[in-house]
Amino acid sequence: MLQINNVFSELRHAHHHHWVIGITLFILLLLVIAKWNKVNYIQHFGASLFSNLYFTAKFSEKRRIDLPEVTLFIASLLALALFLYVVFIQGVFDVFAYLRLSLLVLVILLGKYFIEKIIGDVFELHQLLNKYLFFKQGVLSWLSLFVLFPVALLIYFQHLYSSSLLLGVVVFCALIYTIKLTSFFGIYQKPILAYWFYFILYLCAFEIAPYLILFKVIKSID
Repeated sequence: MLQINNVFSELRHAHHHHWVIGITLFILLLLVIAKWNKVNYIQHFGASLFSNLYFTAKFSEKRRIDLPEVTLFIASLLALALFLYVVFIQGVFDVFAYLRLSLLVLVILLGKYFIEKIIGDVFELHQLLNKYLFFKQGVLSWLSLFVLFPVALLIYFQHLYSSSLLLGVVVFCALIYTIKLTSFFGIYQKPILAYWFYFILYLCAFEIAPYLILFKVIKSID
């Protein structure tokens, strides 16, 4: 009888995971769509941490946004939101809280994007800024899908939540993000140095402050 009760307990516990499993399958489906729509797109994106071929190929295209990039953005958004959810919101998974968090992340990312686009047009930096925006979003998407998303699944399903693990993940992501952006600055250092004052203001206003606001808002979500 005890074994039967344990089996039913495990089944009931597994039932609570159906939303997370569904989100995982949807993210994988989006990646499959991106791969199906454009040959070798995912392979080049996966290798973008070690090579700039993915970015240079995009910079040479006339179209700014196509379907694989949209699906990749949505997948990375859902992955990032899942990581933030399992880290900051404990207890039984609440899909409505997850959707609110996803919407919050979407609003911040799109809000930053459009404001930065406007600033680029005002200061006539749109060509350089468009490349920078695409580059940093590509790095963020890579980290969200290949680092934060697997860690979120481990924390949620295996209960591996620990301050040391989270600190290591955050430090690793911050280090990779900084290295990749530094490589971009090295490639385009001449046009950046020509507008160094505006660029410093931009970093303070749009690369630091929004994430501090996001952290404060997430902490207030029940």
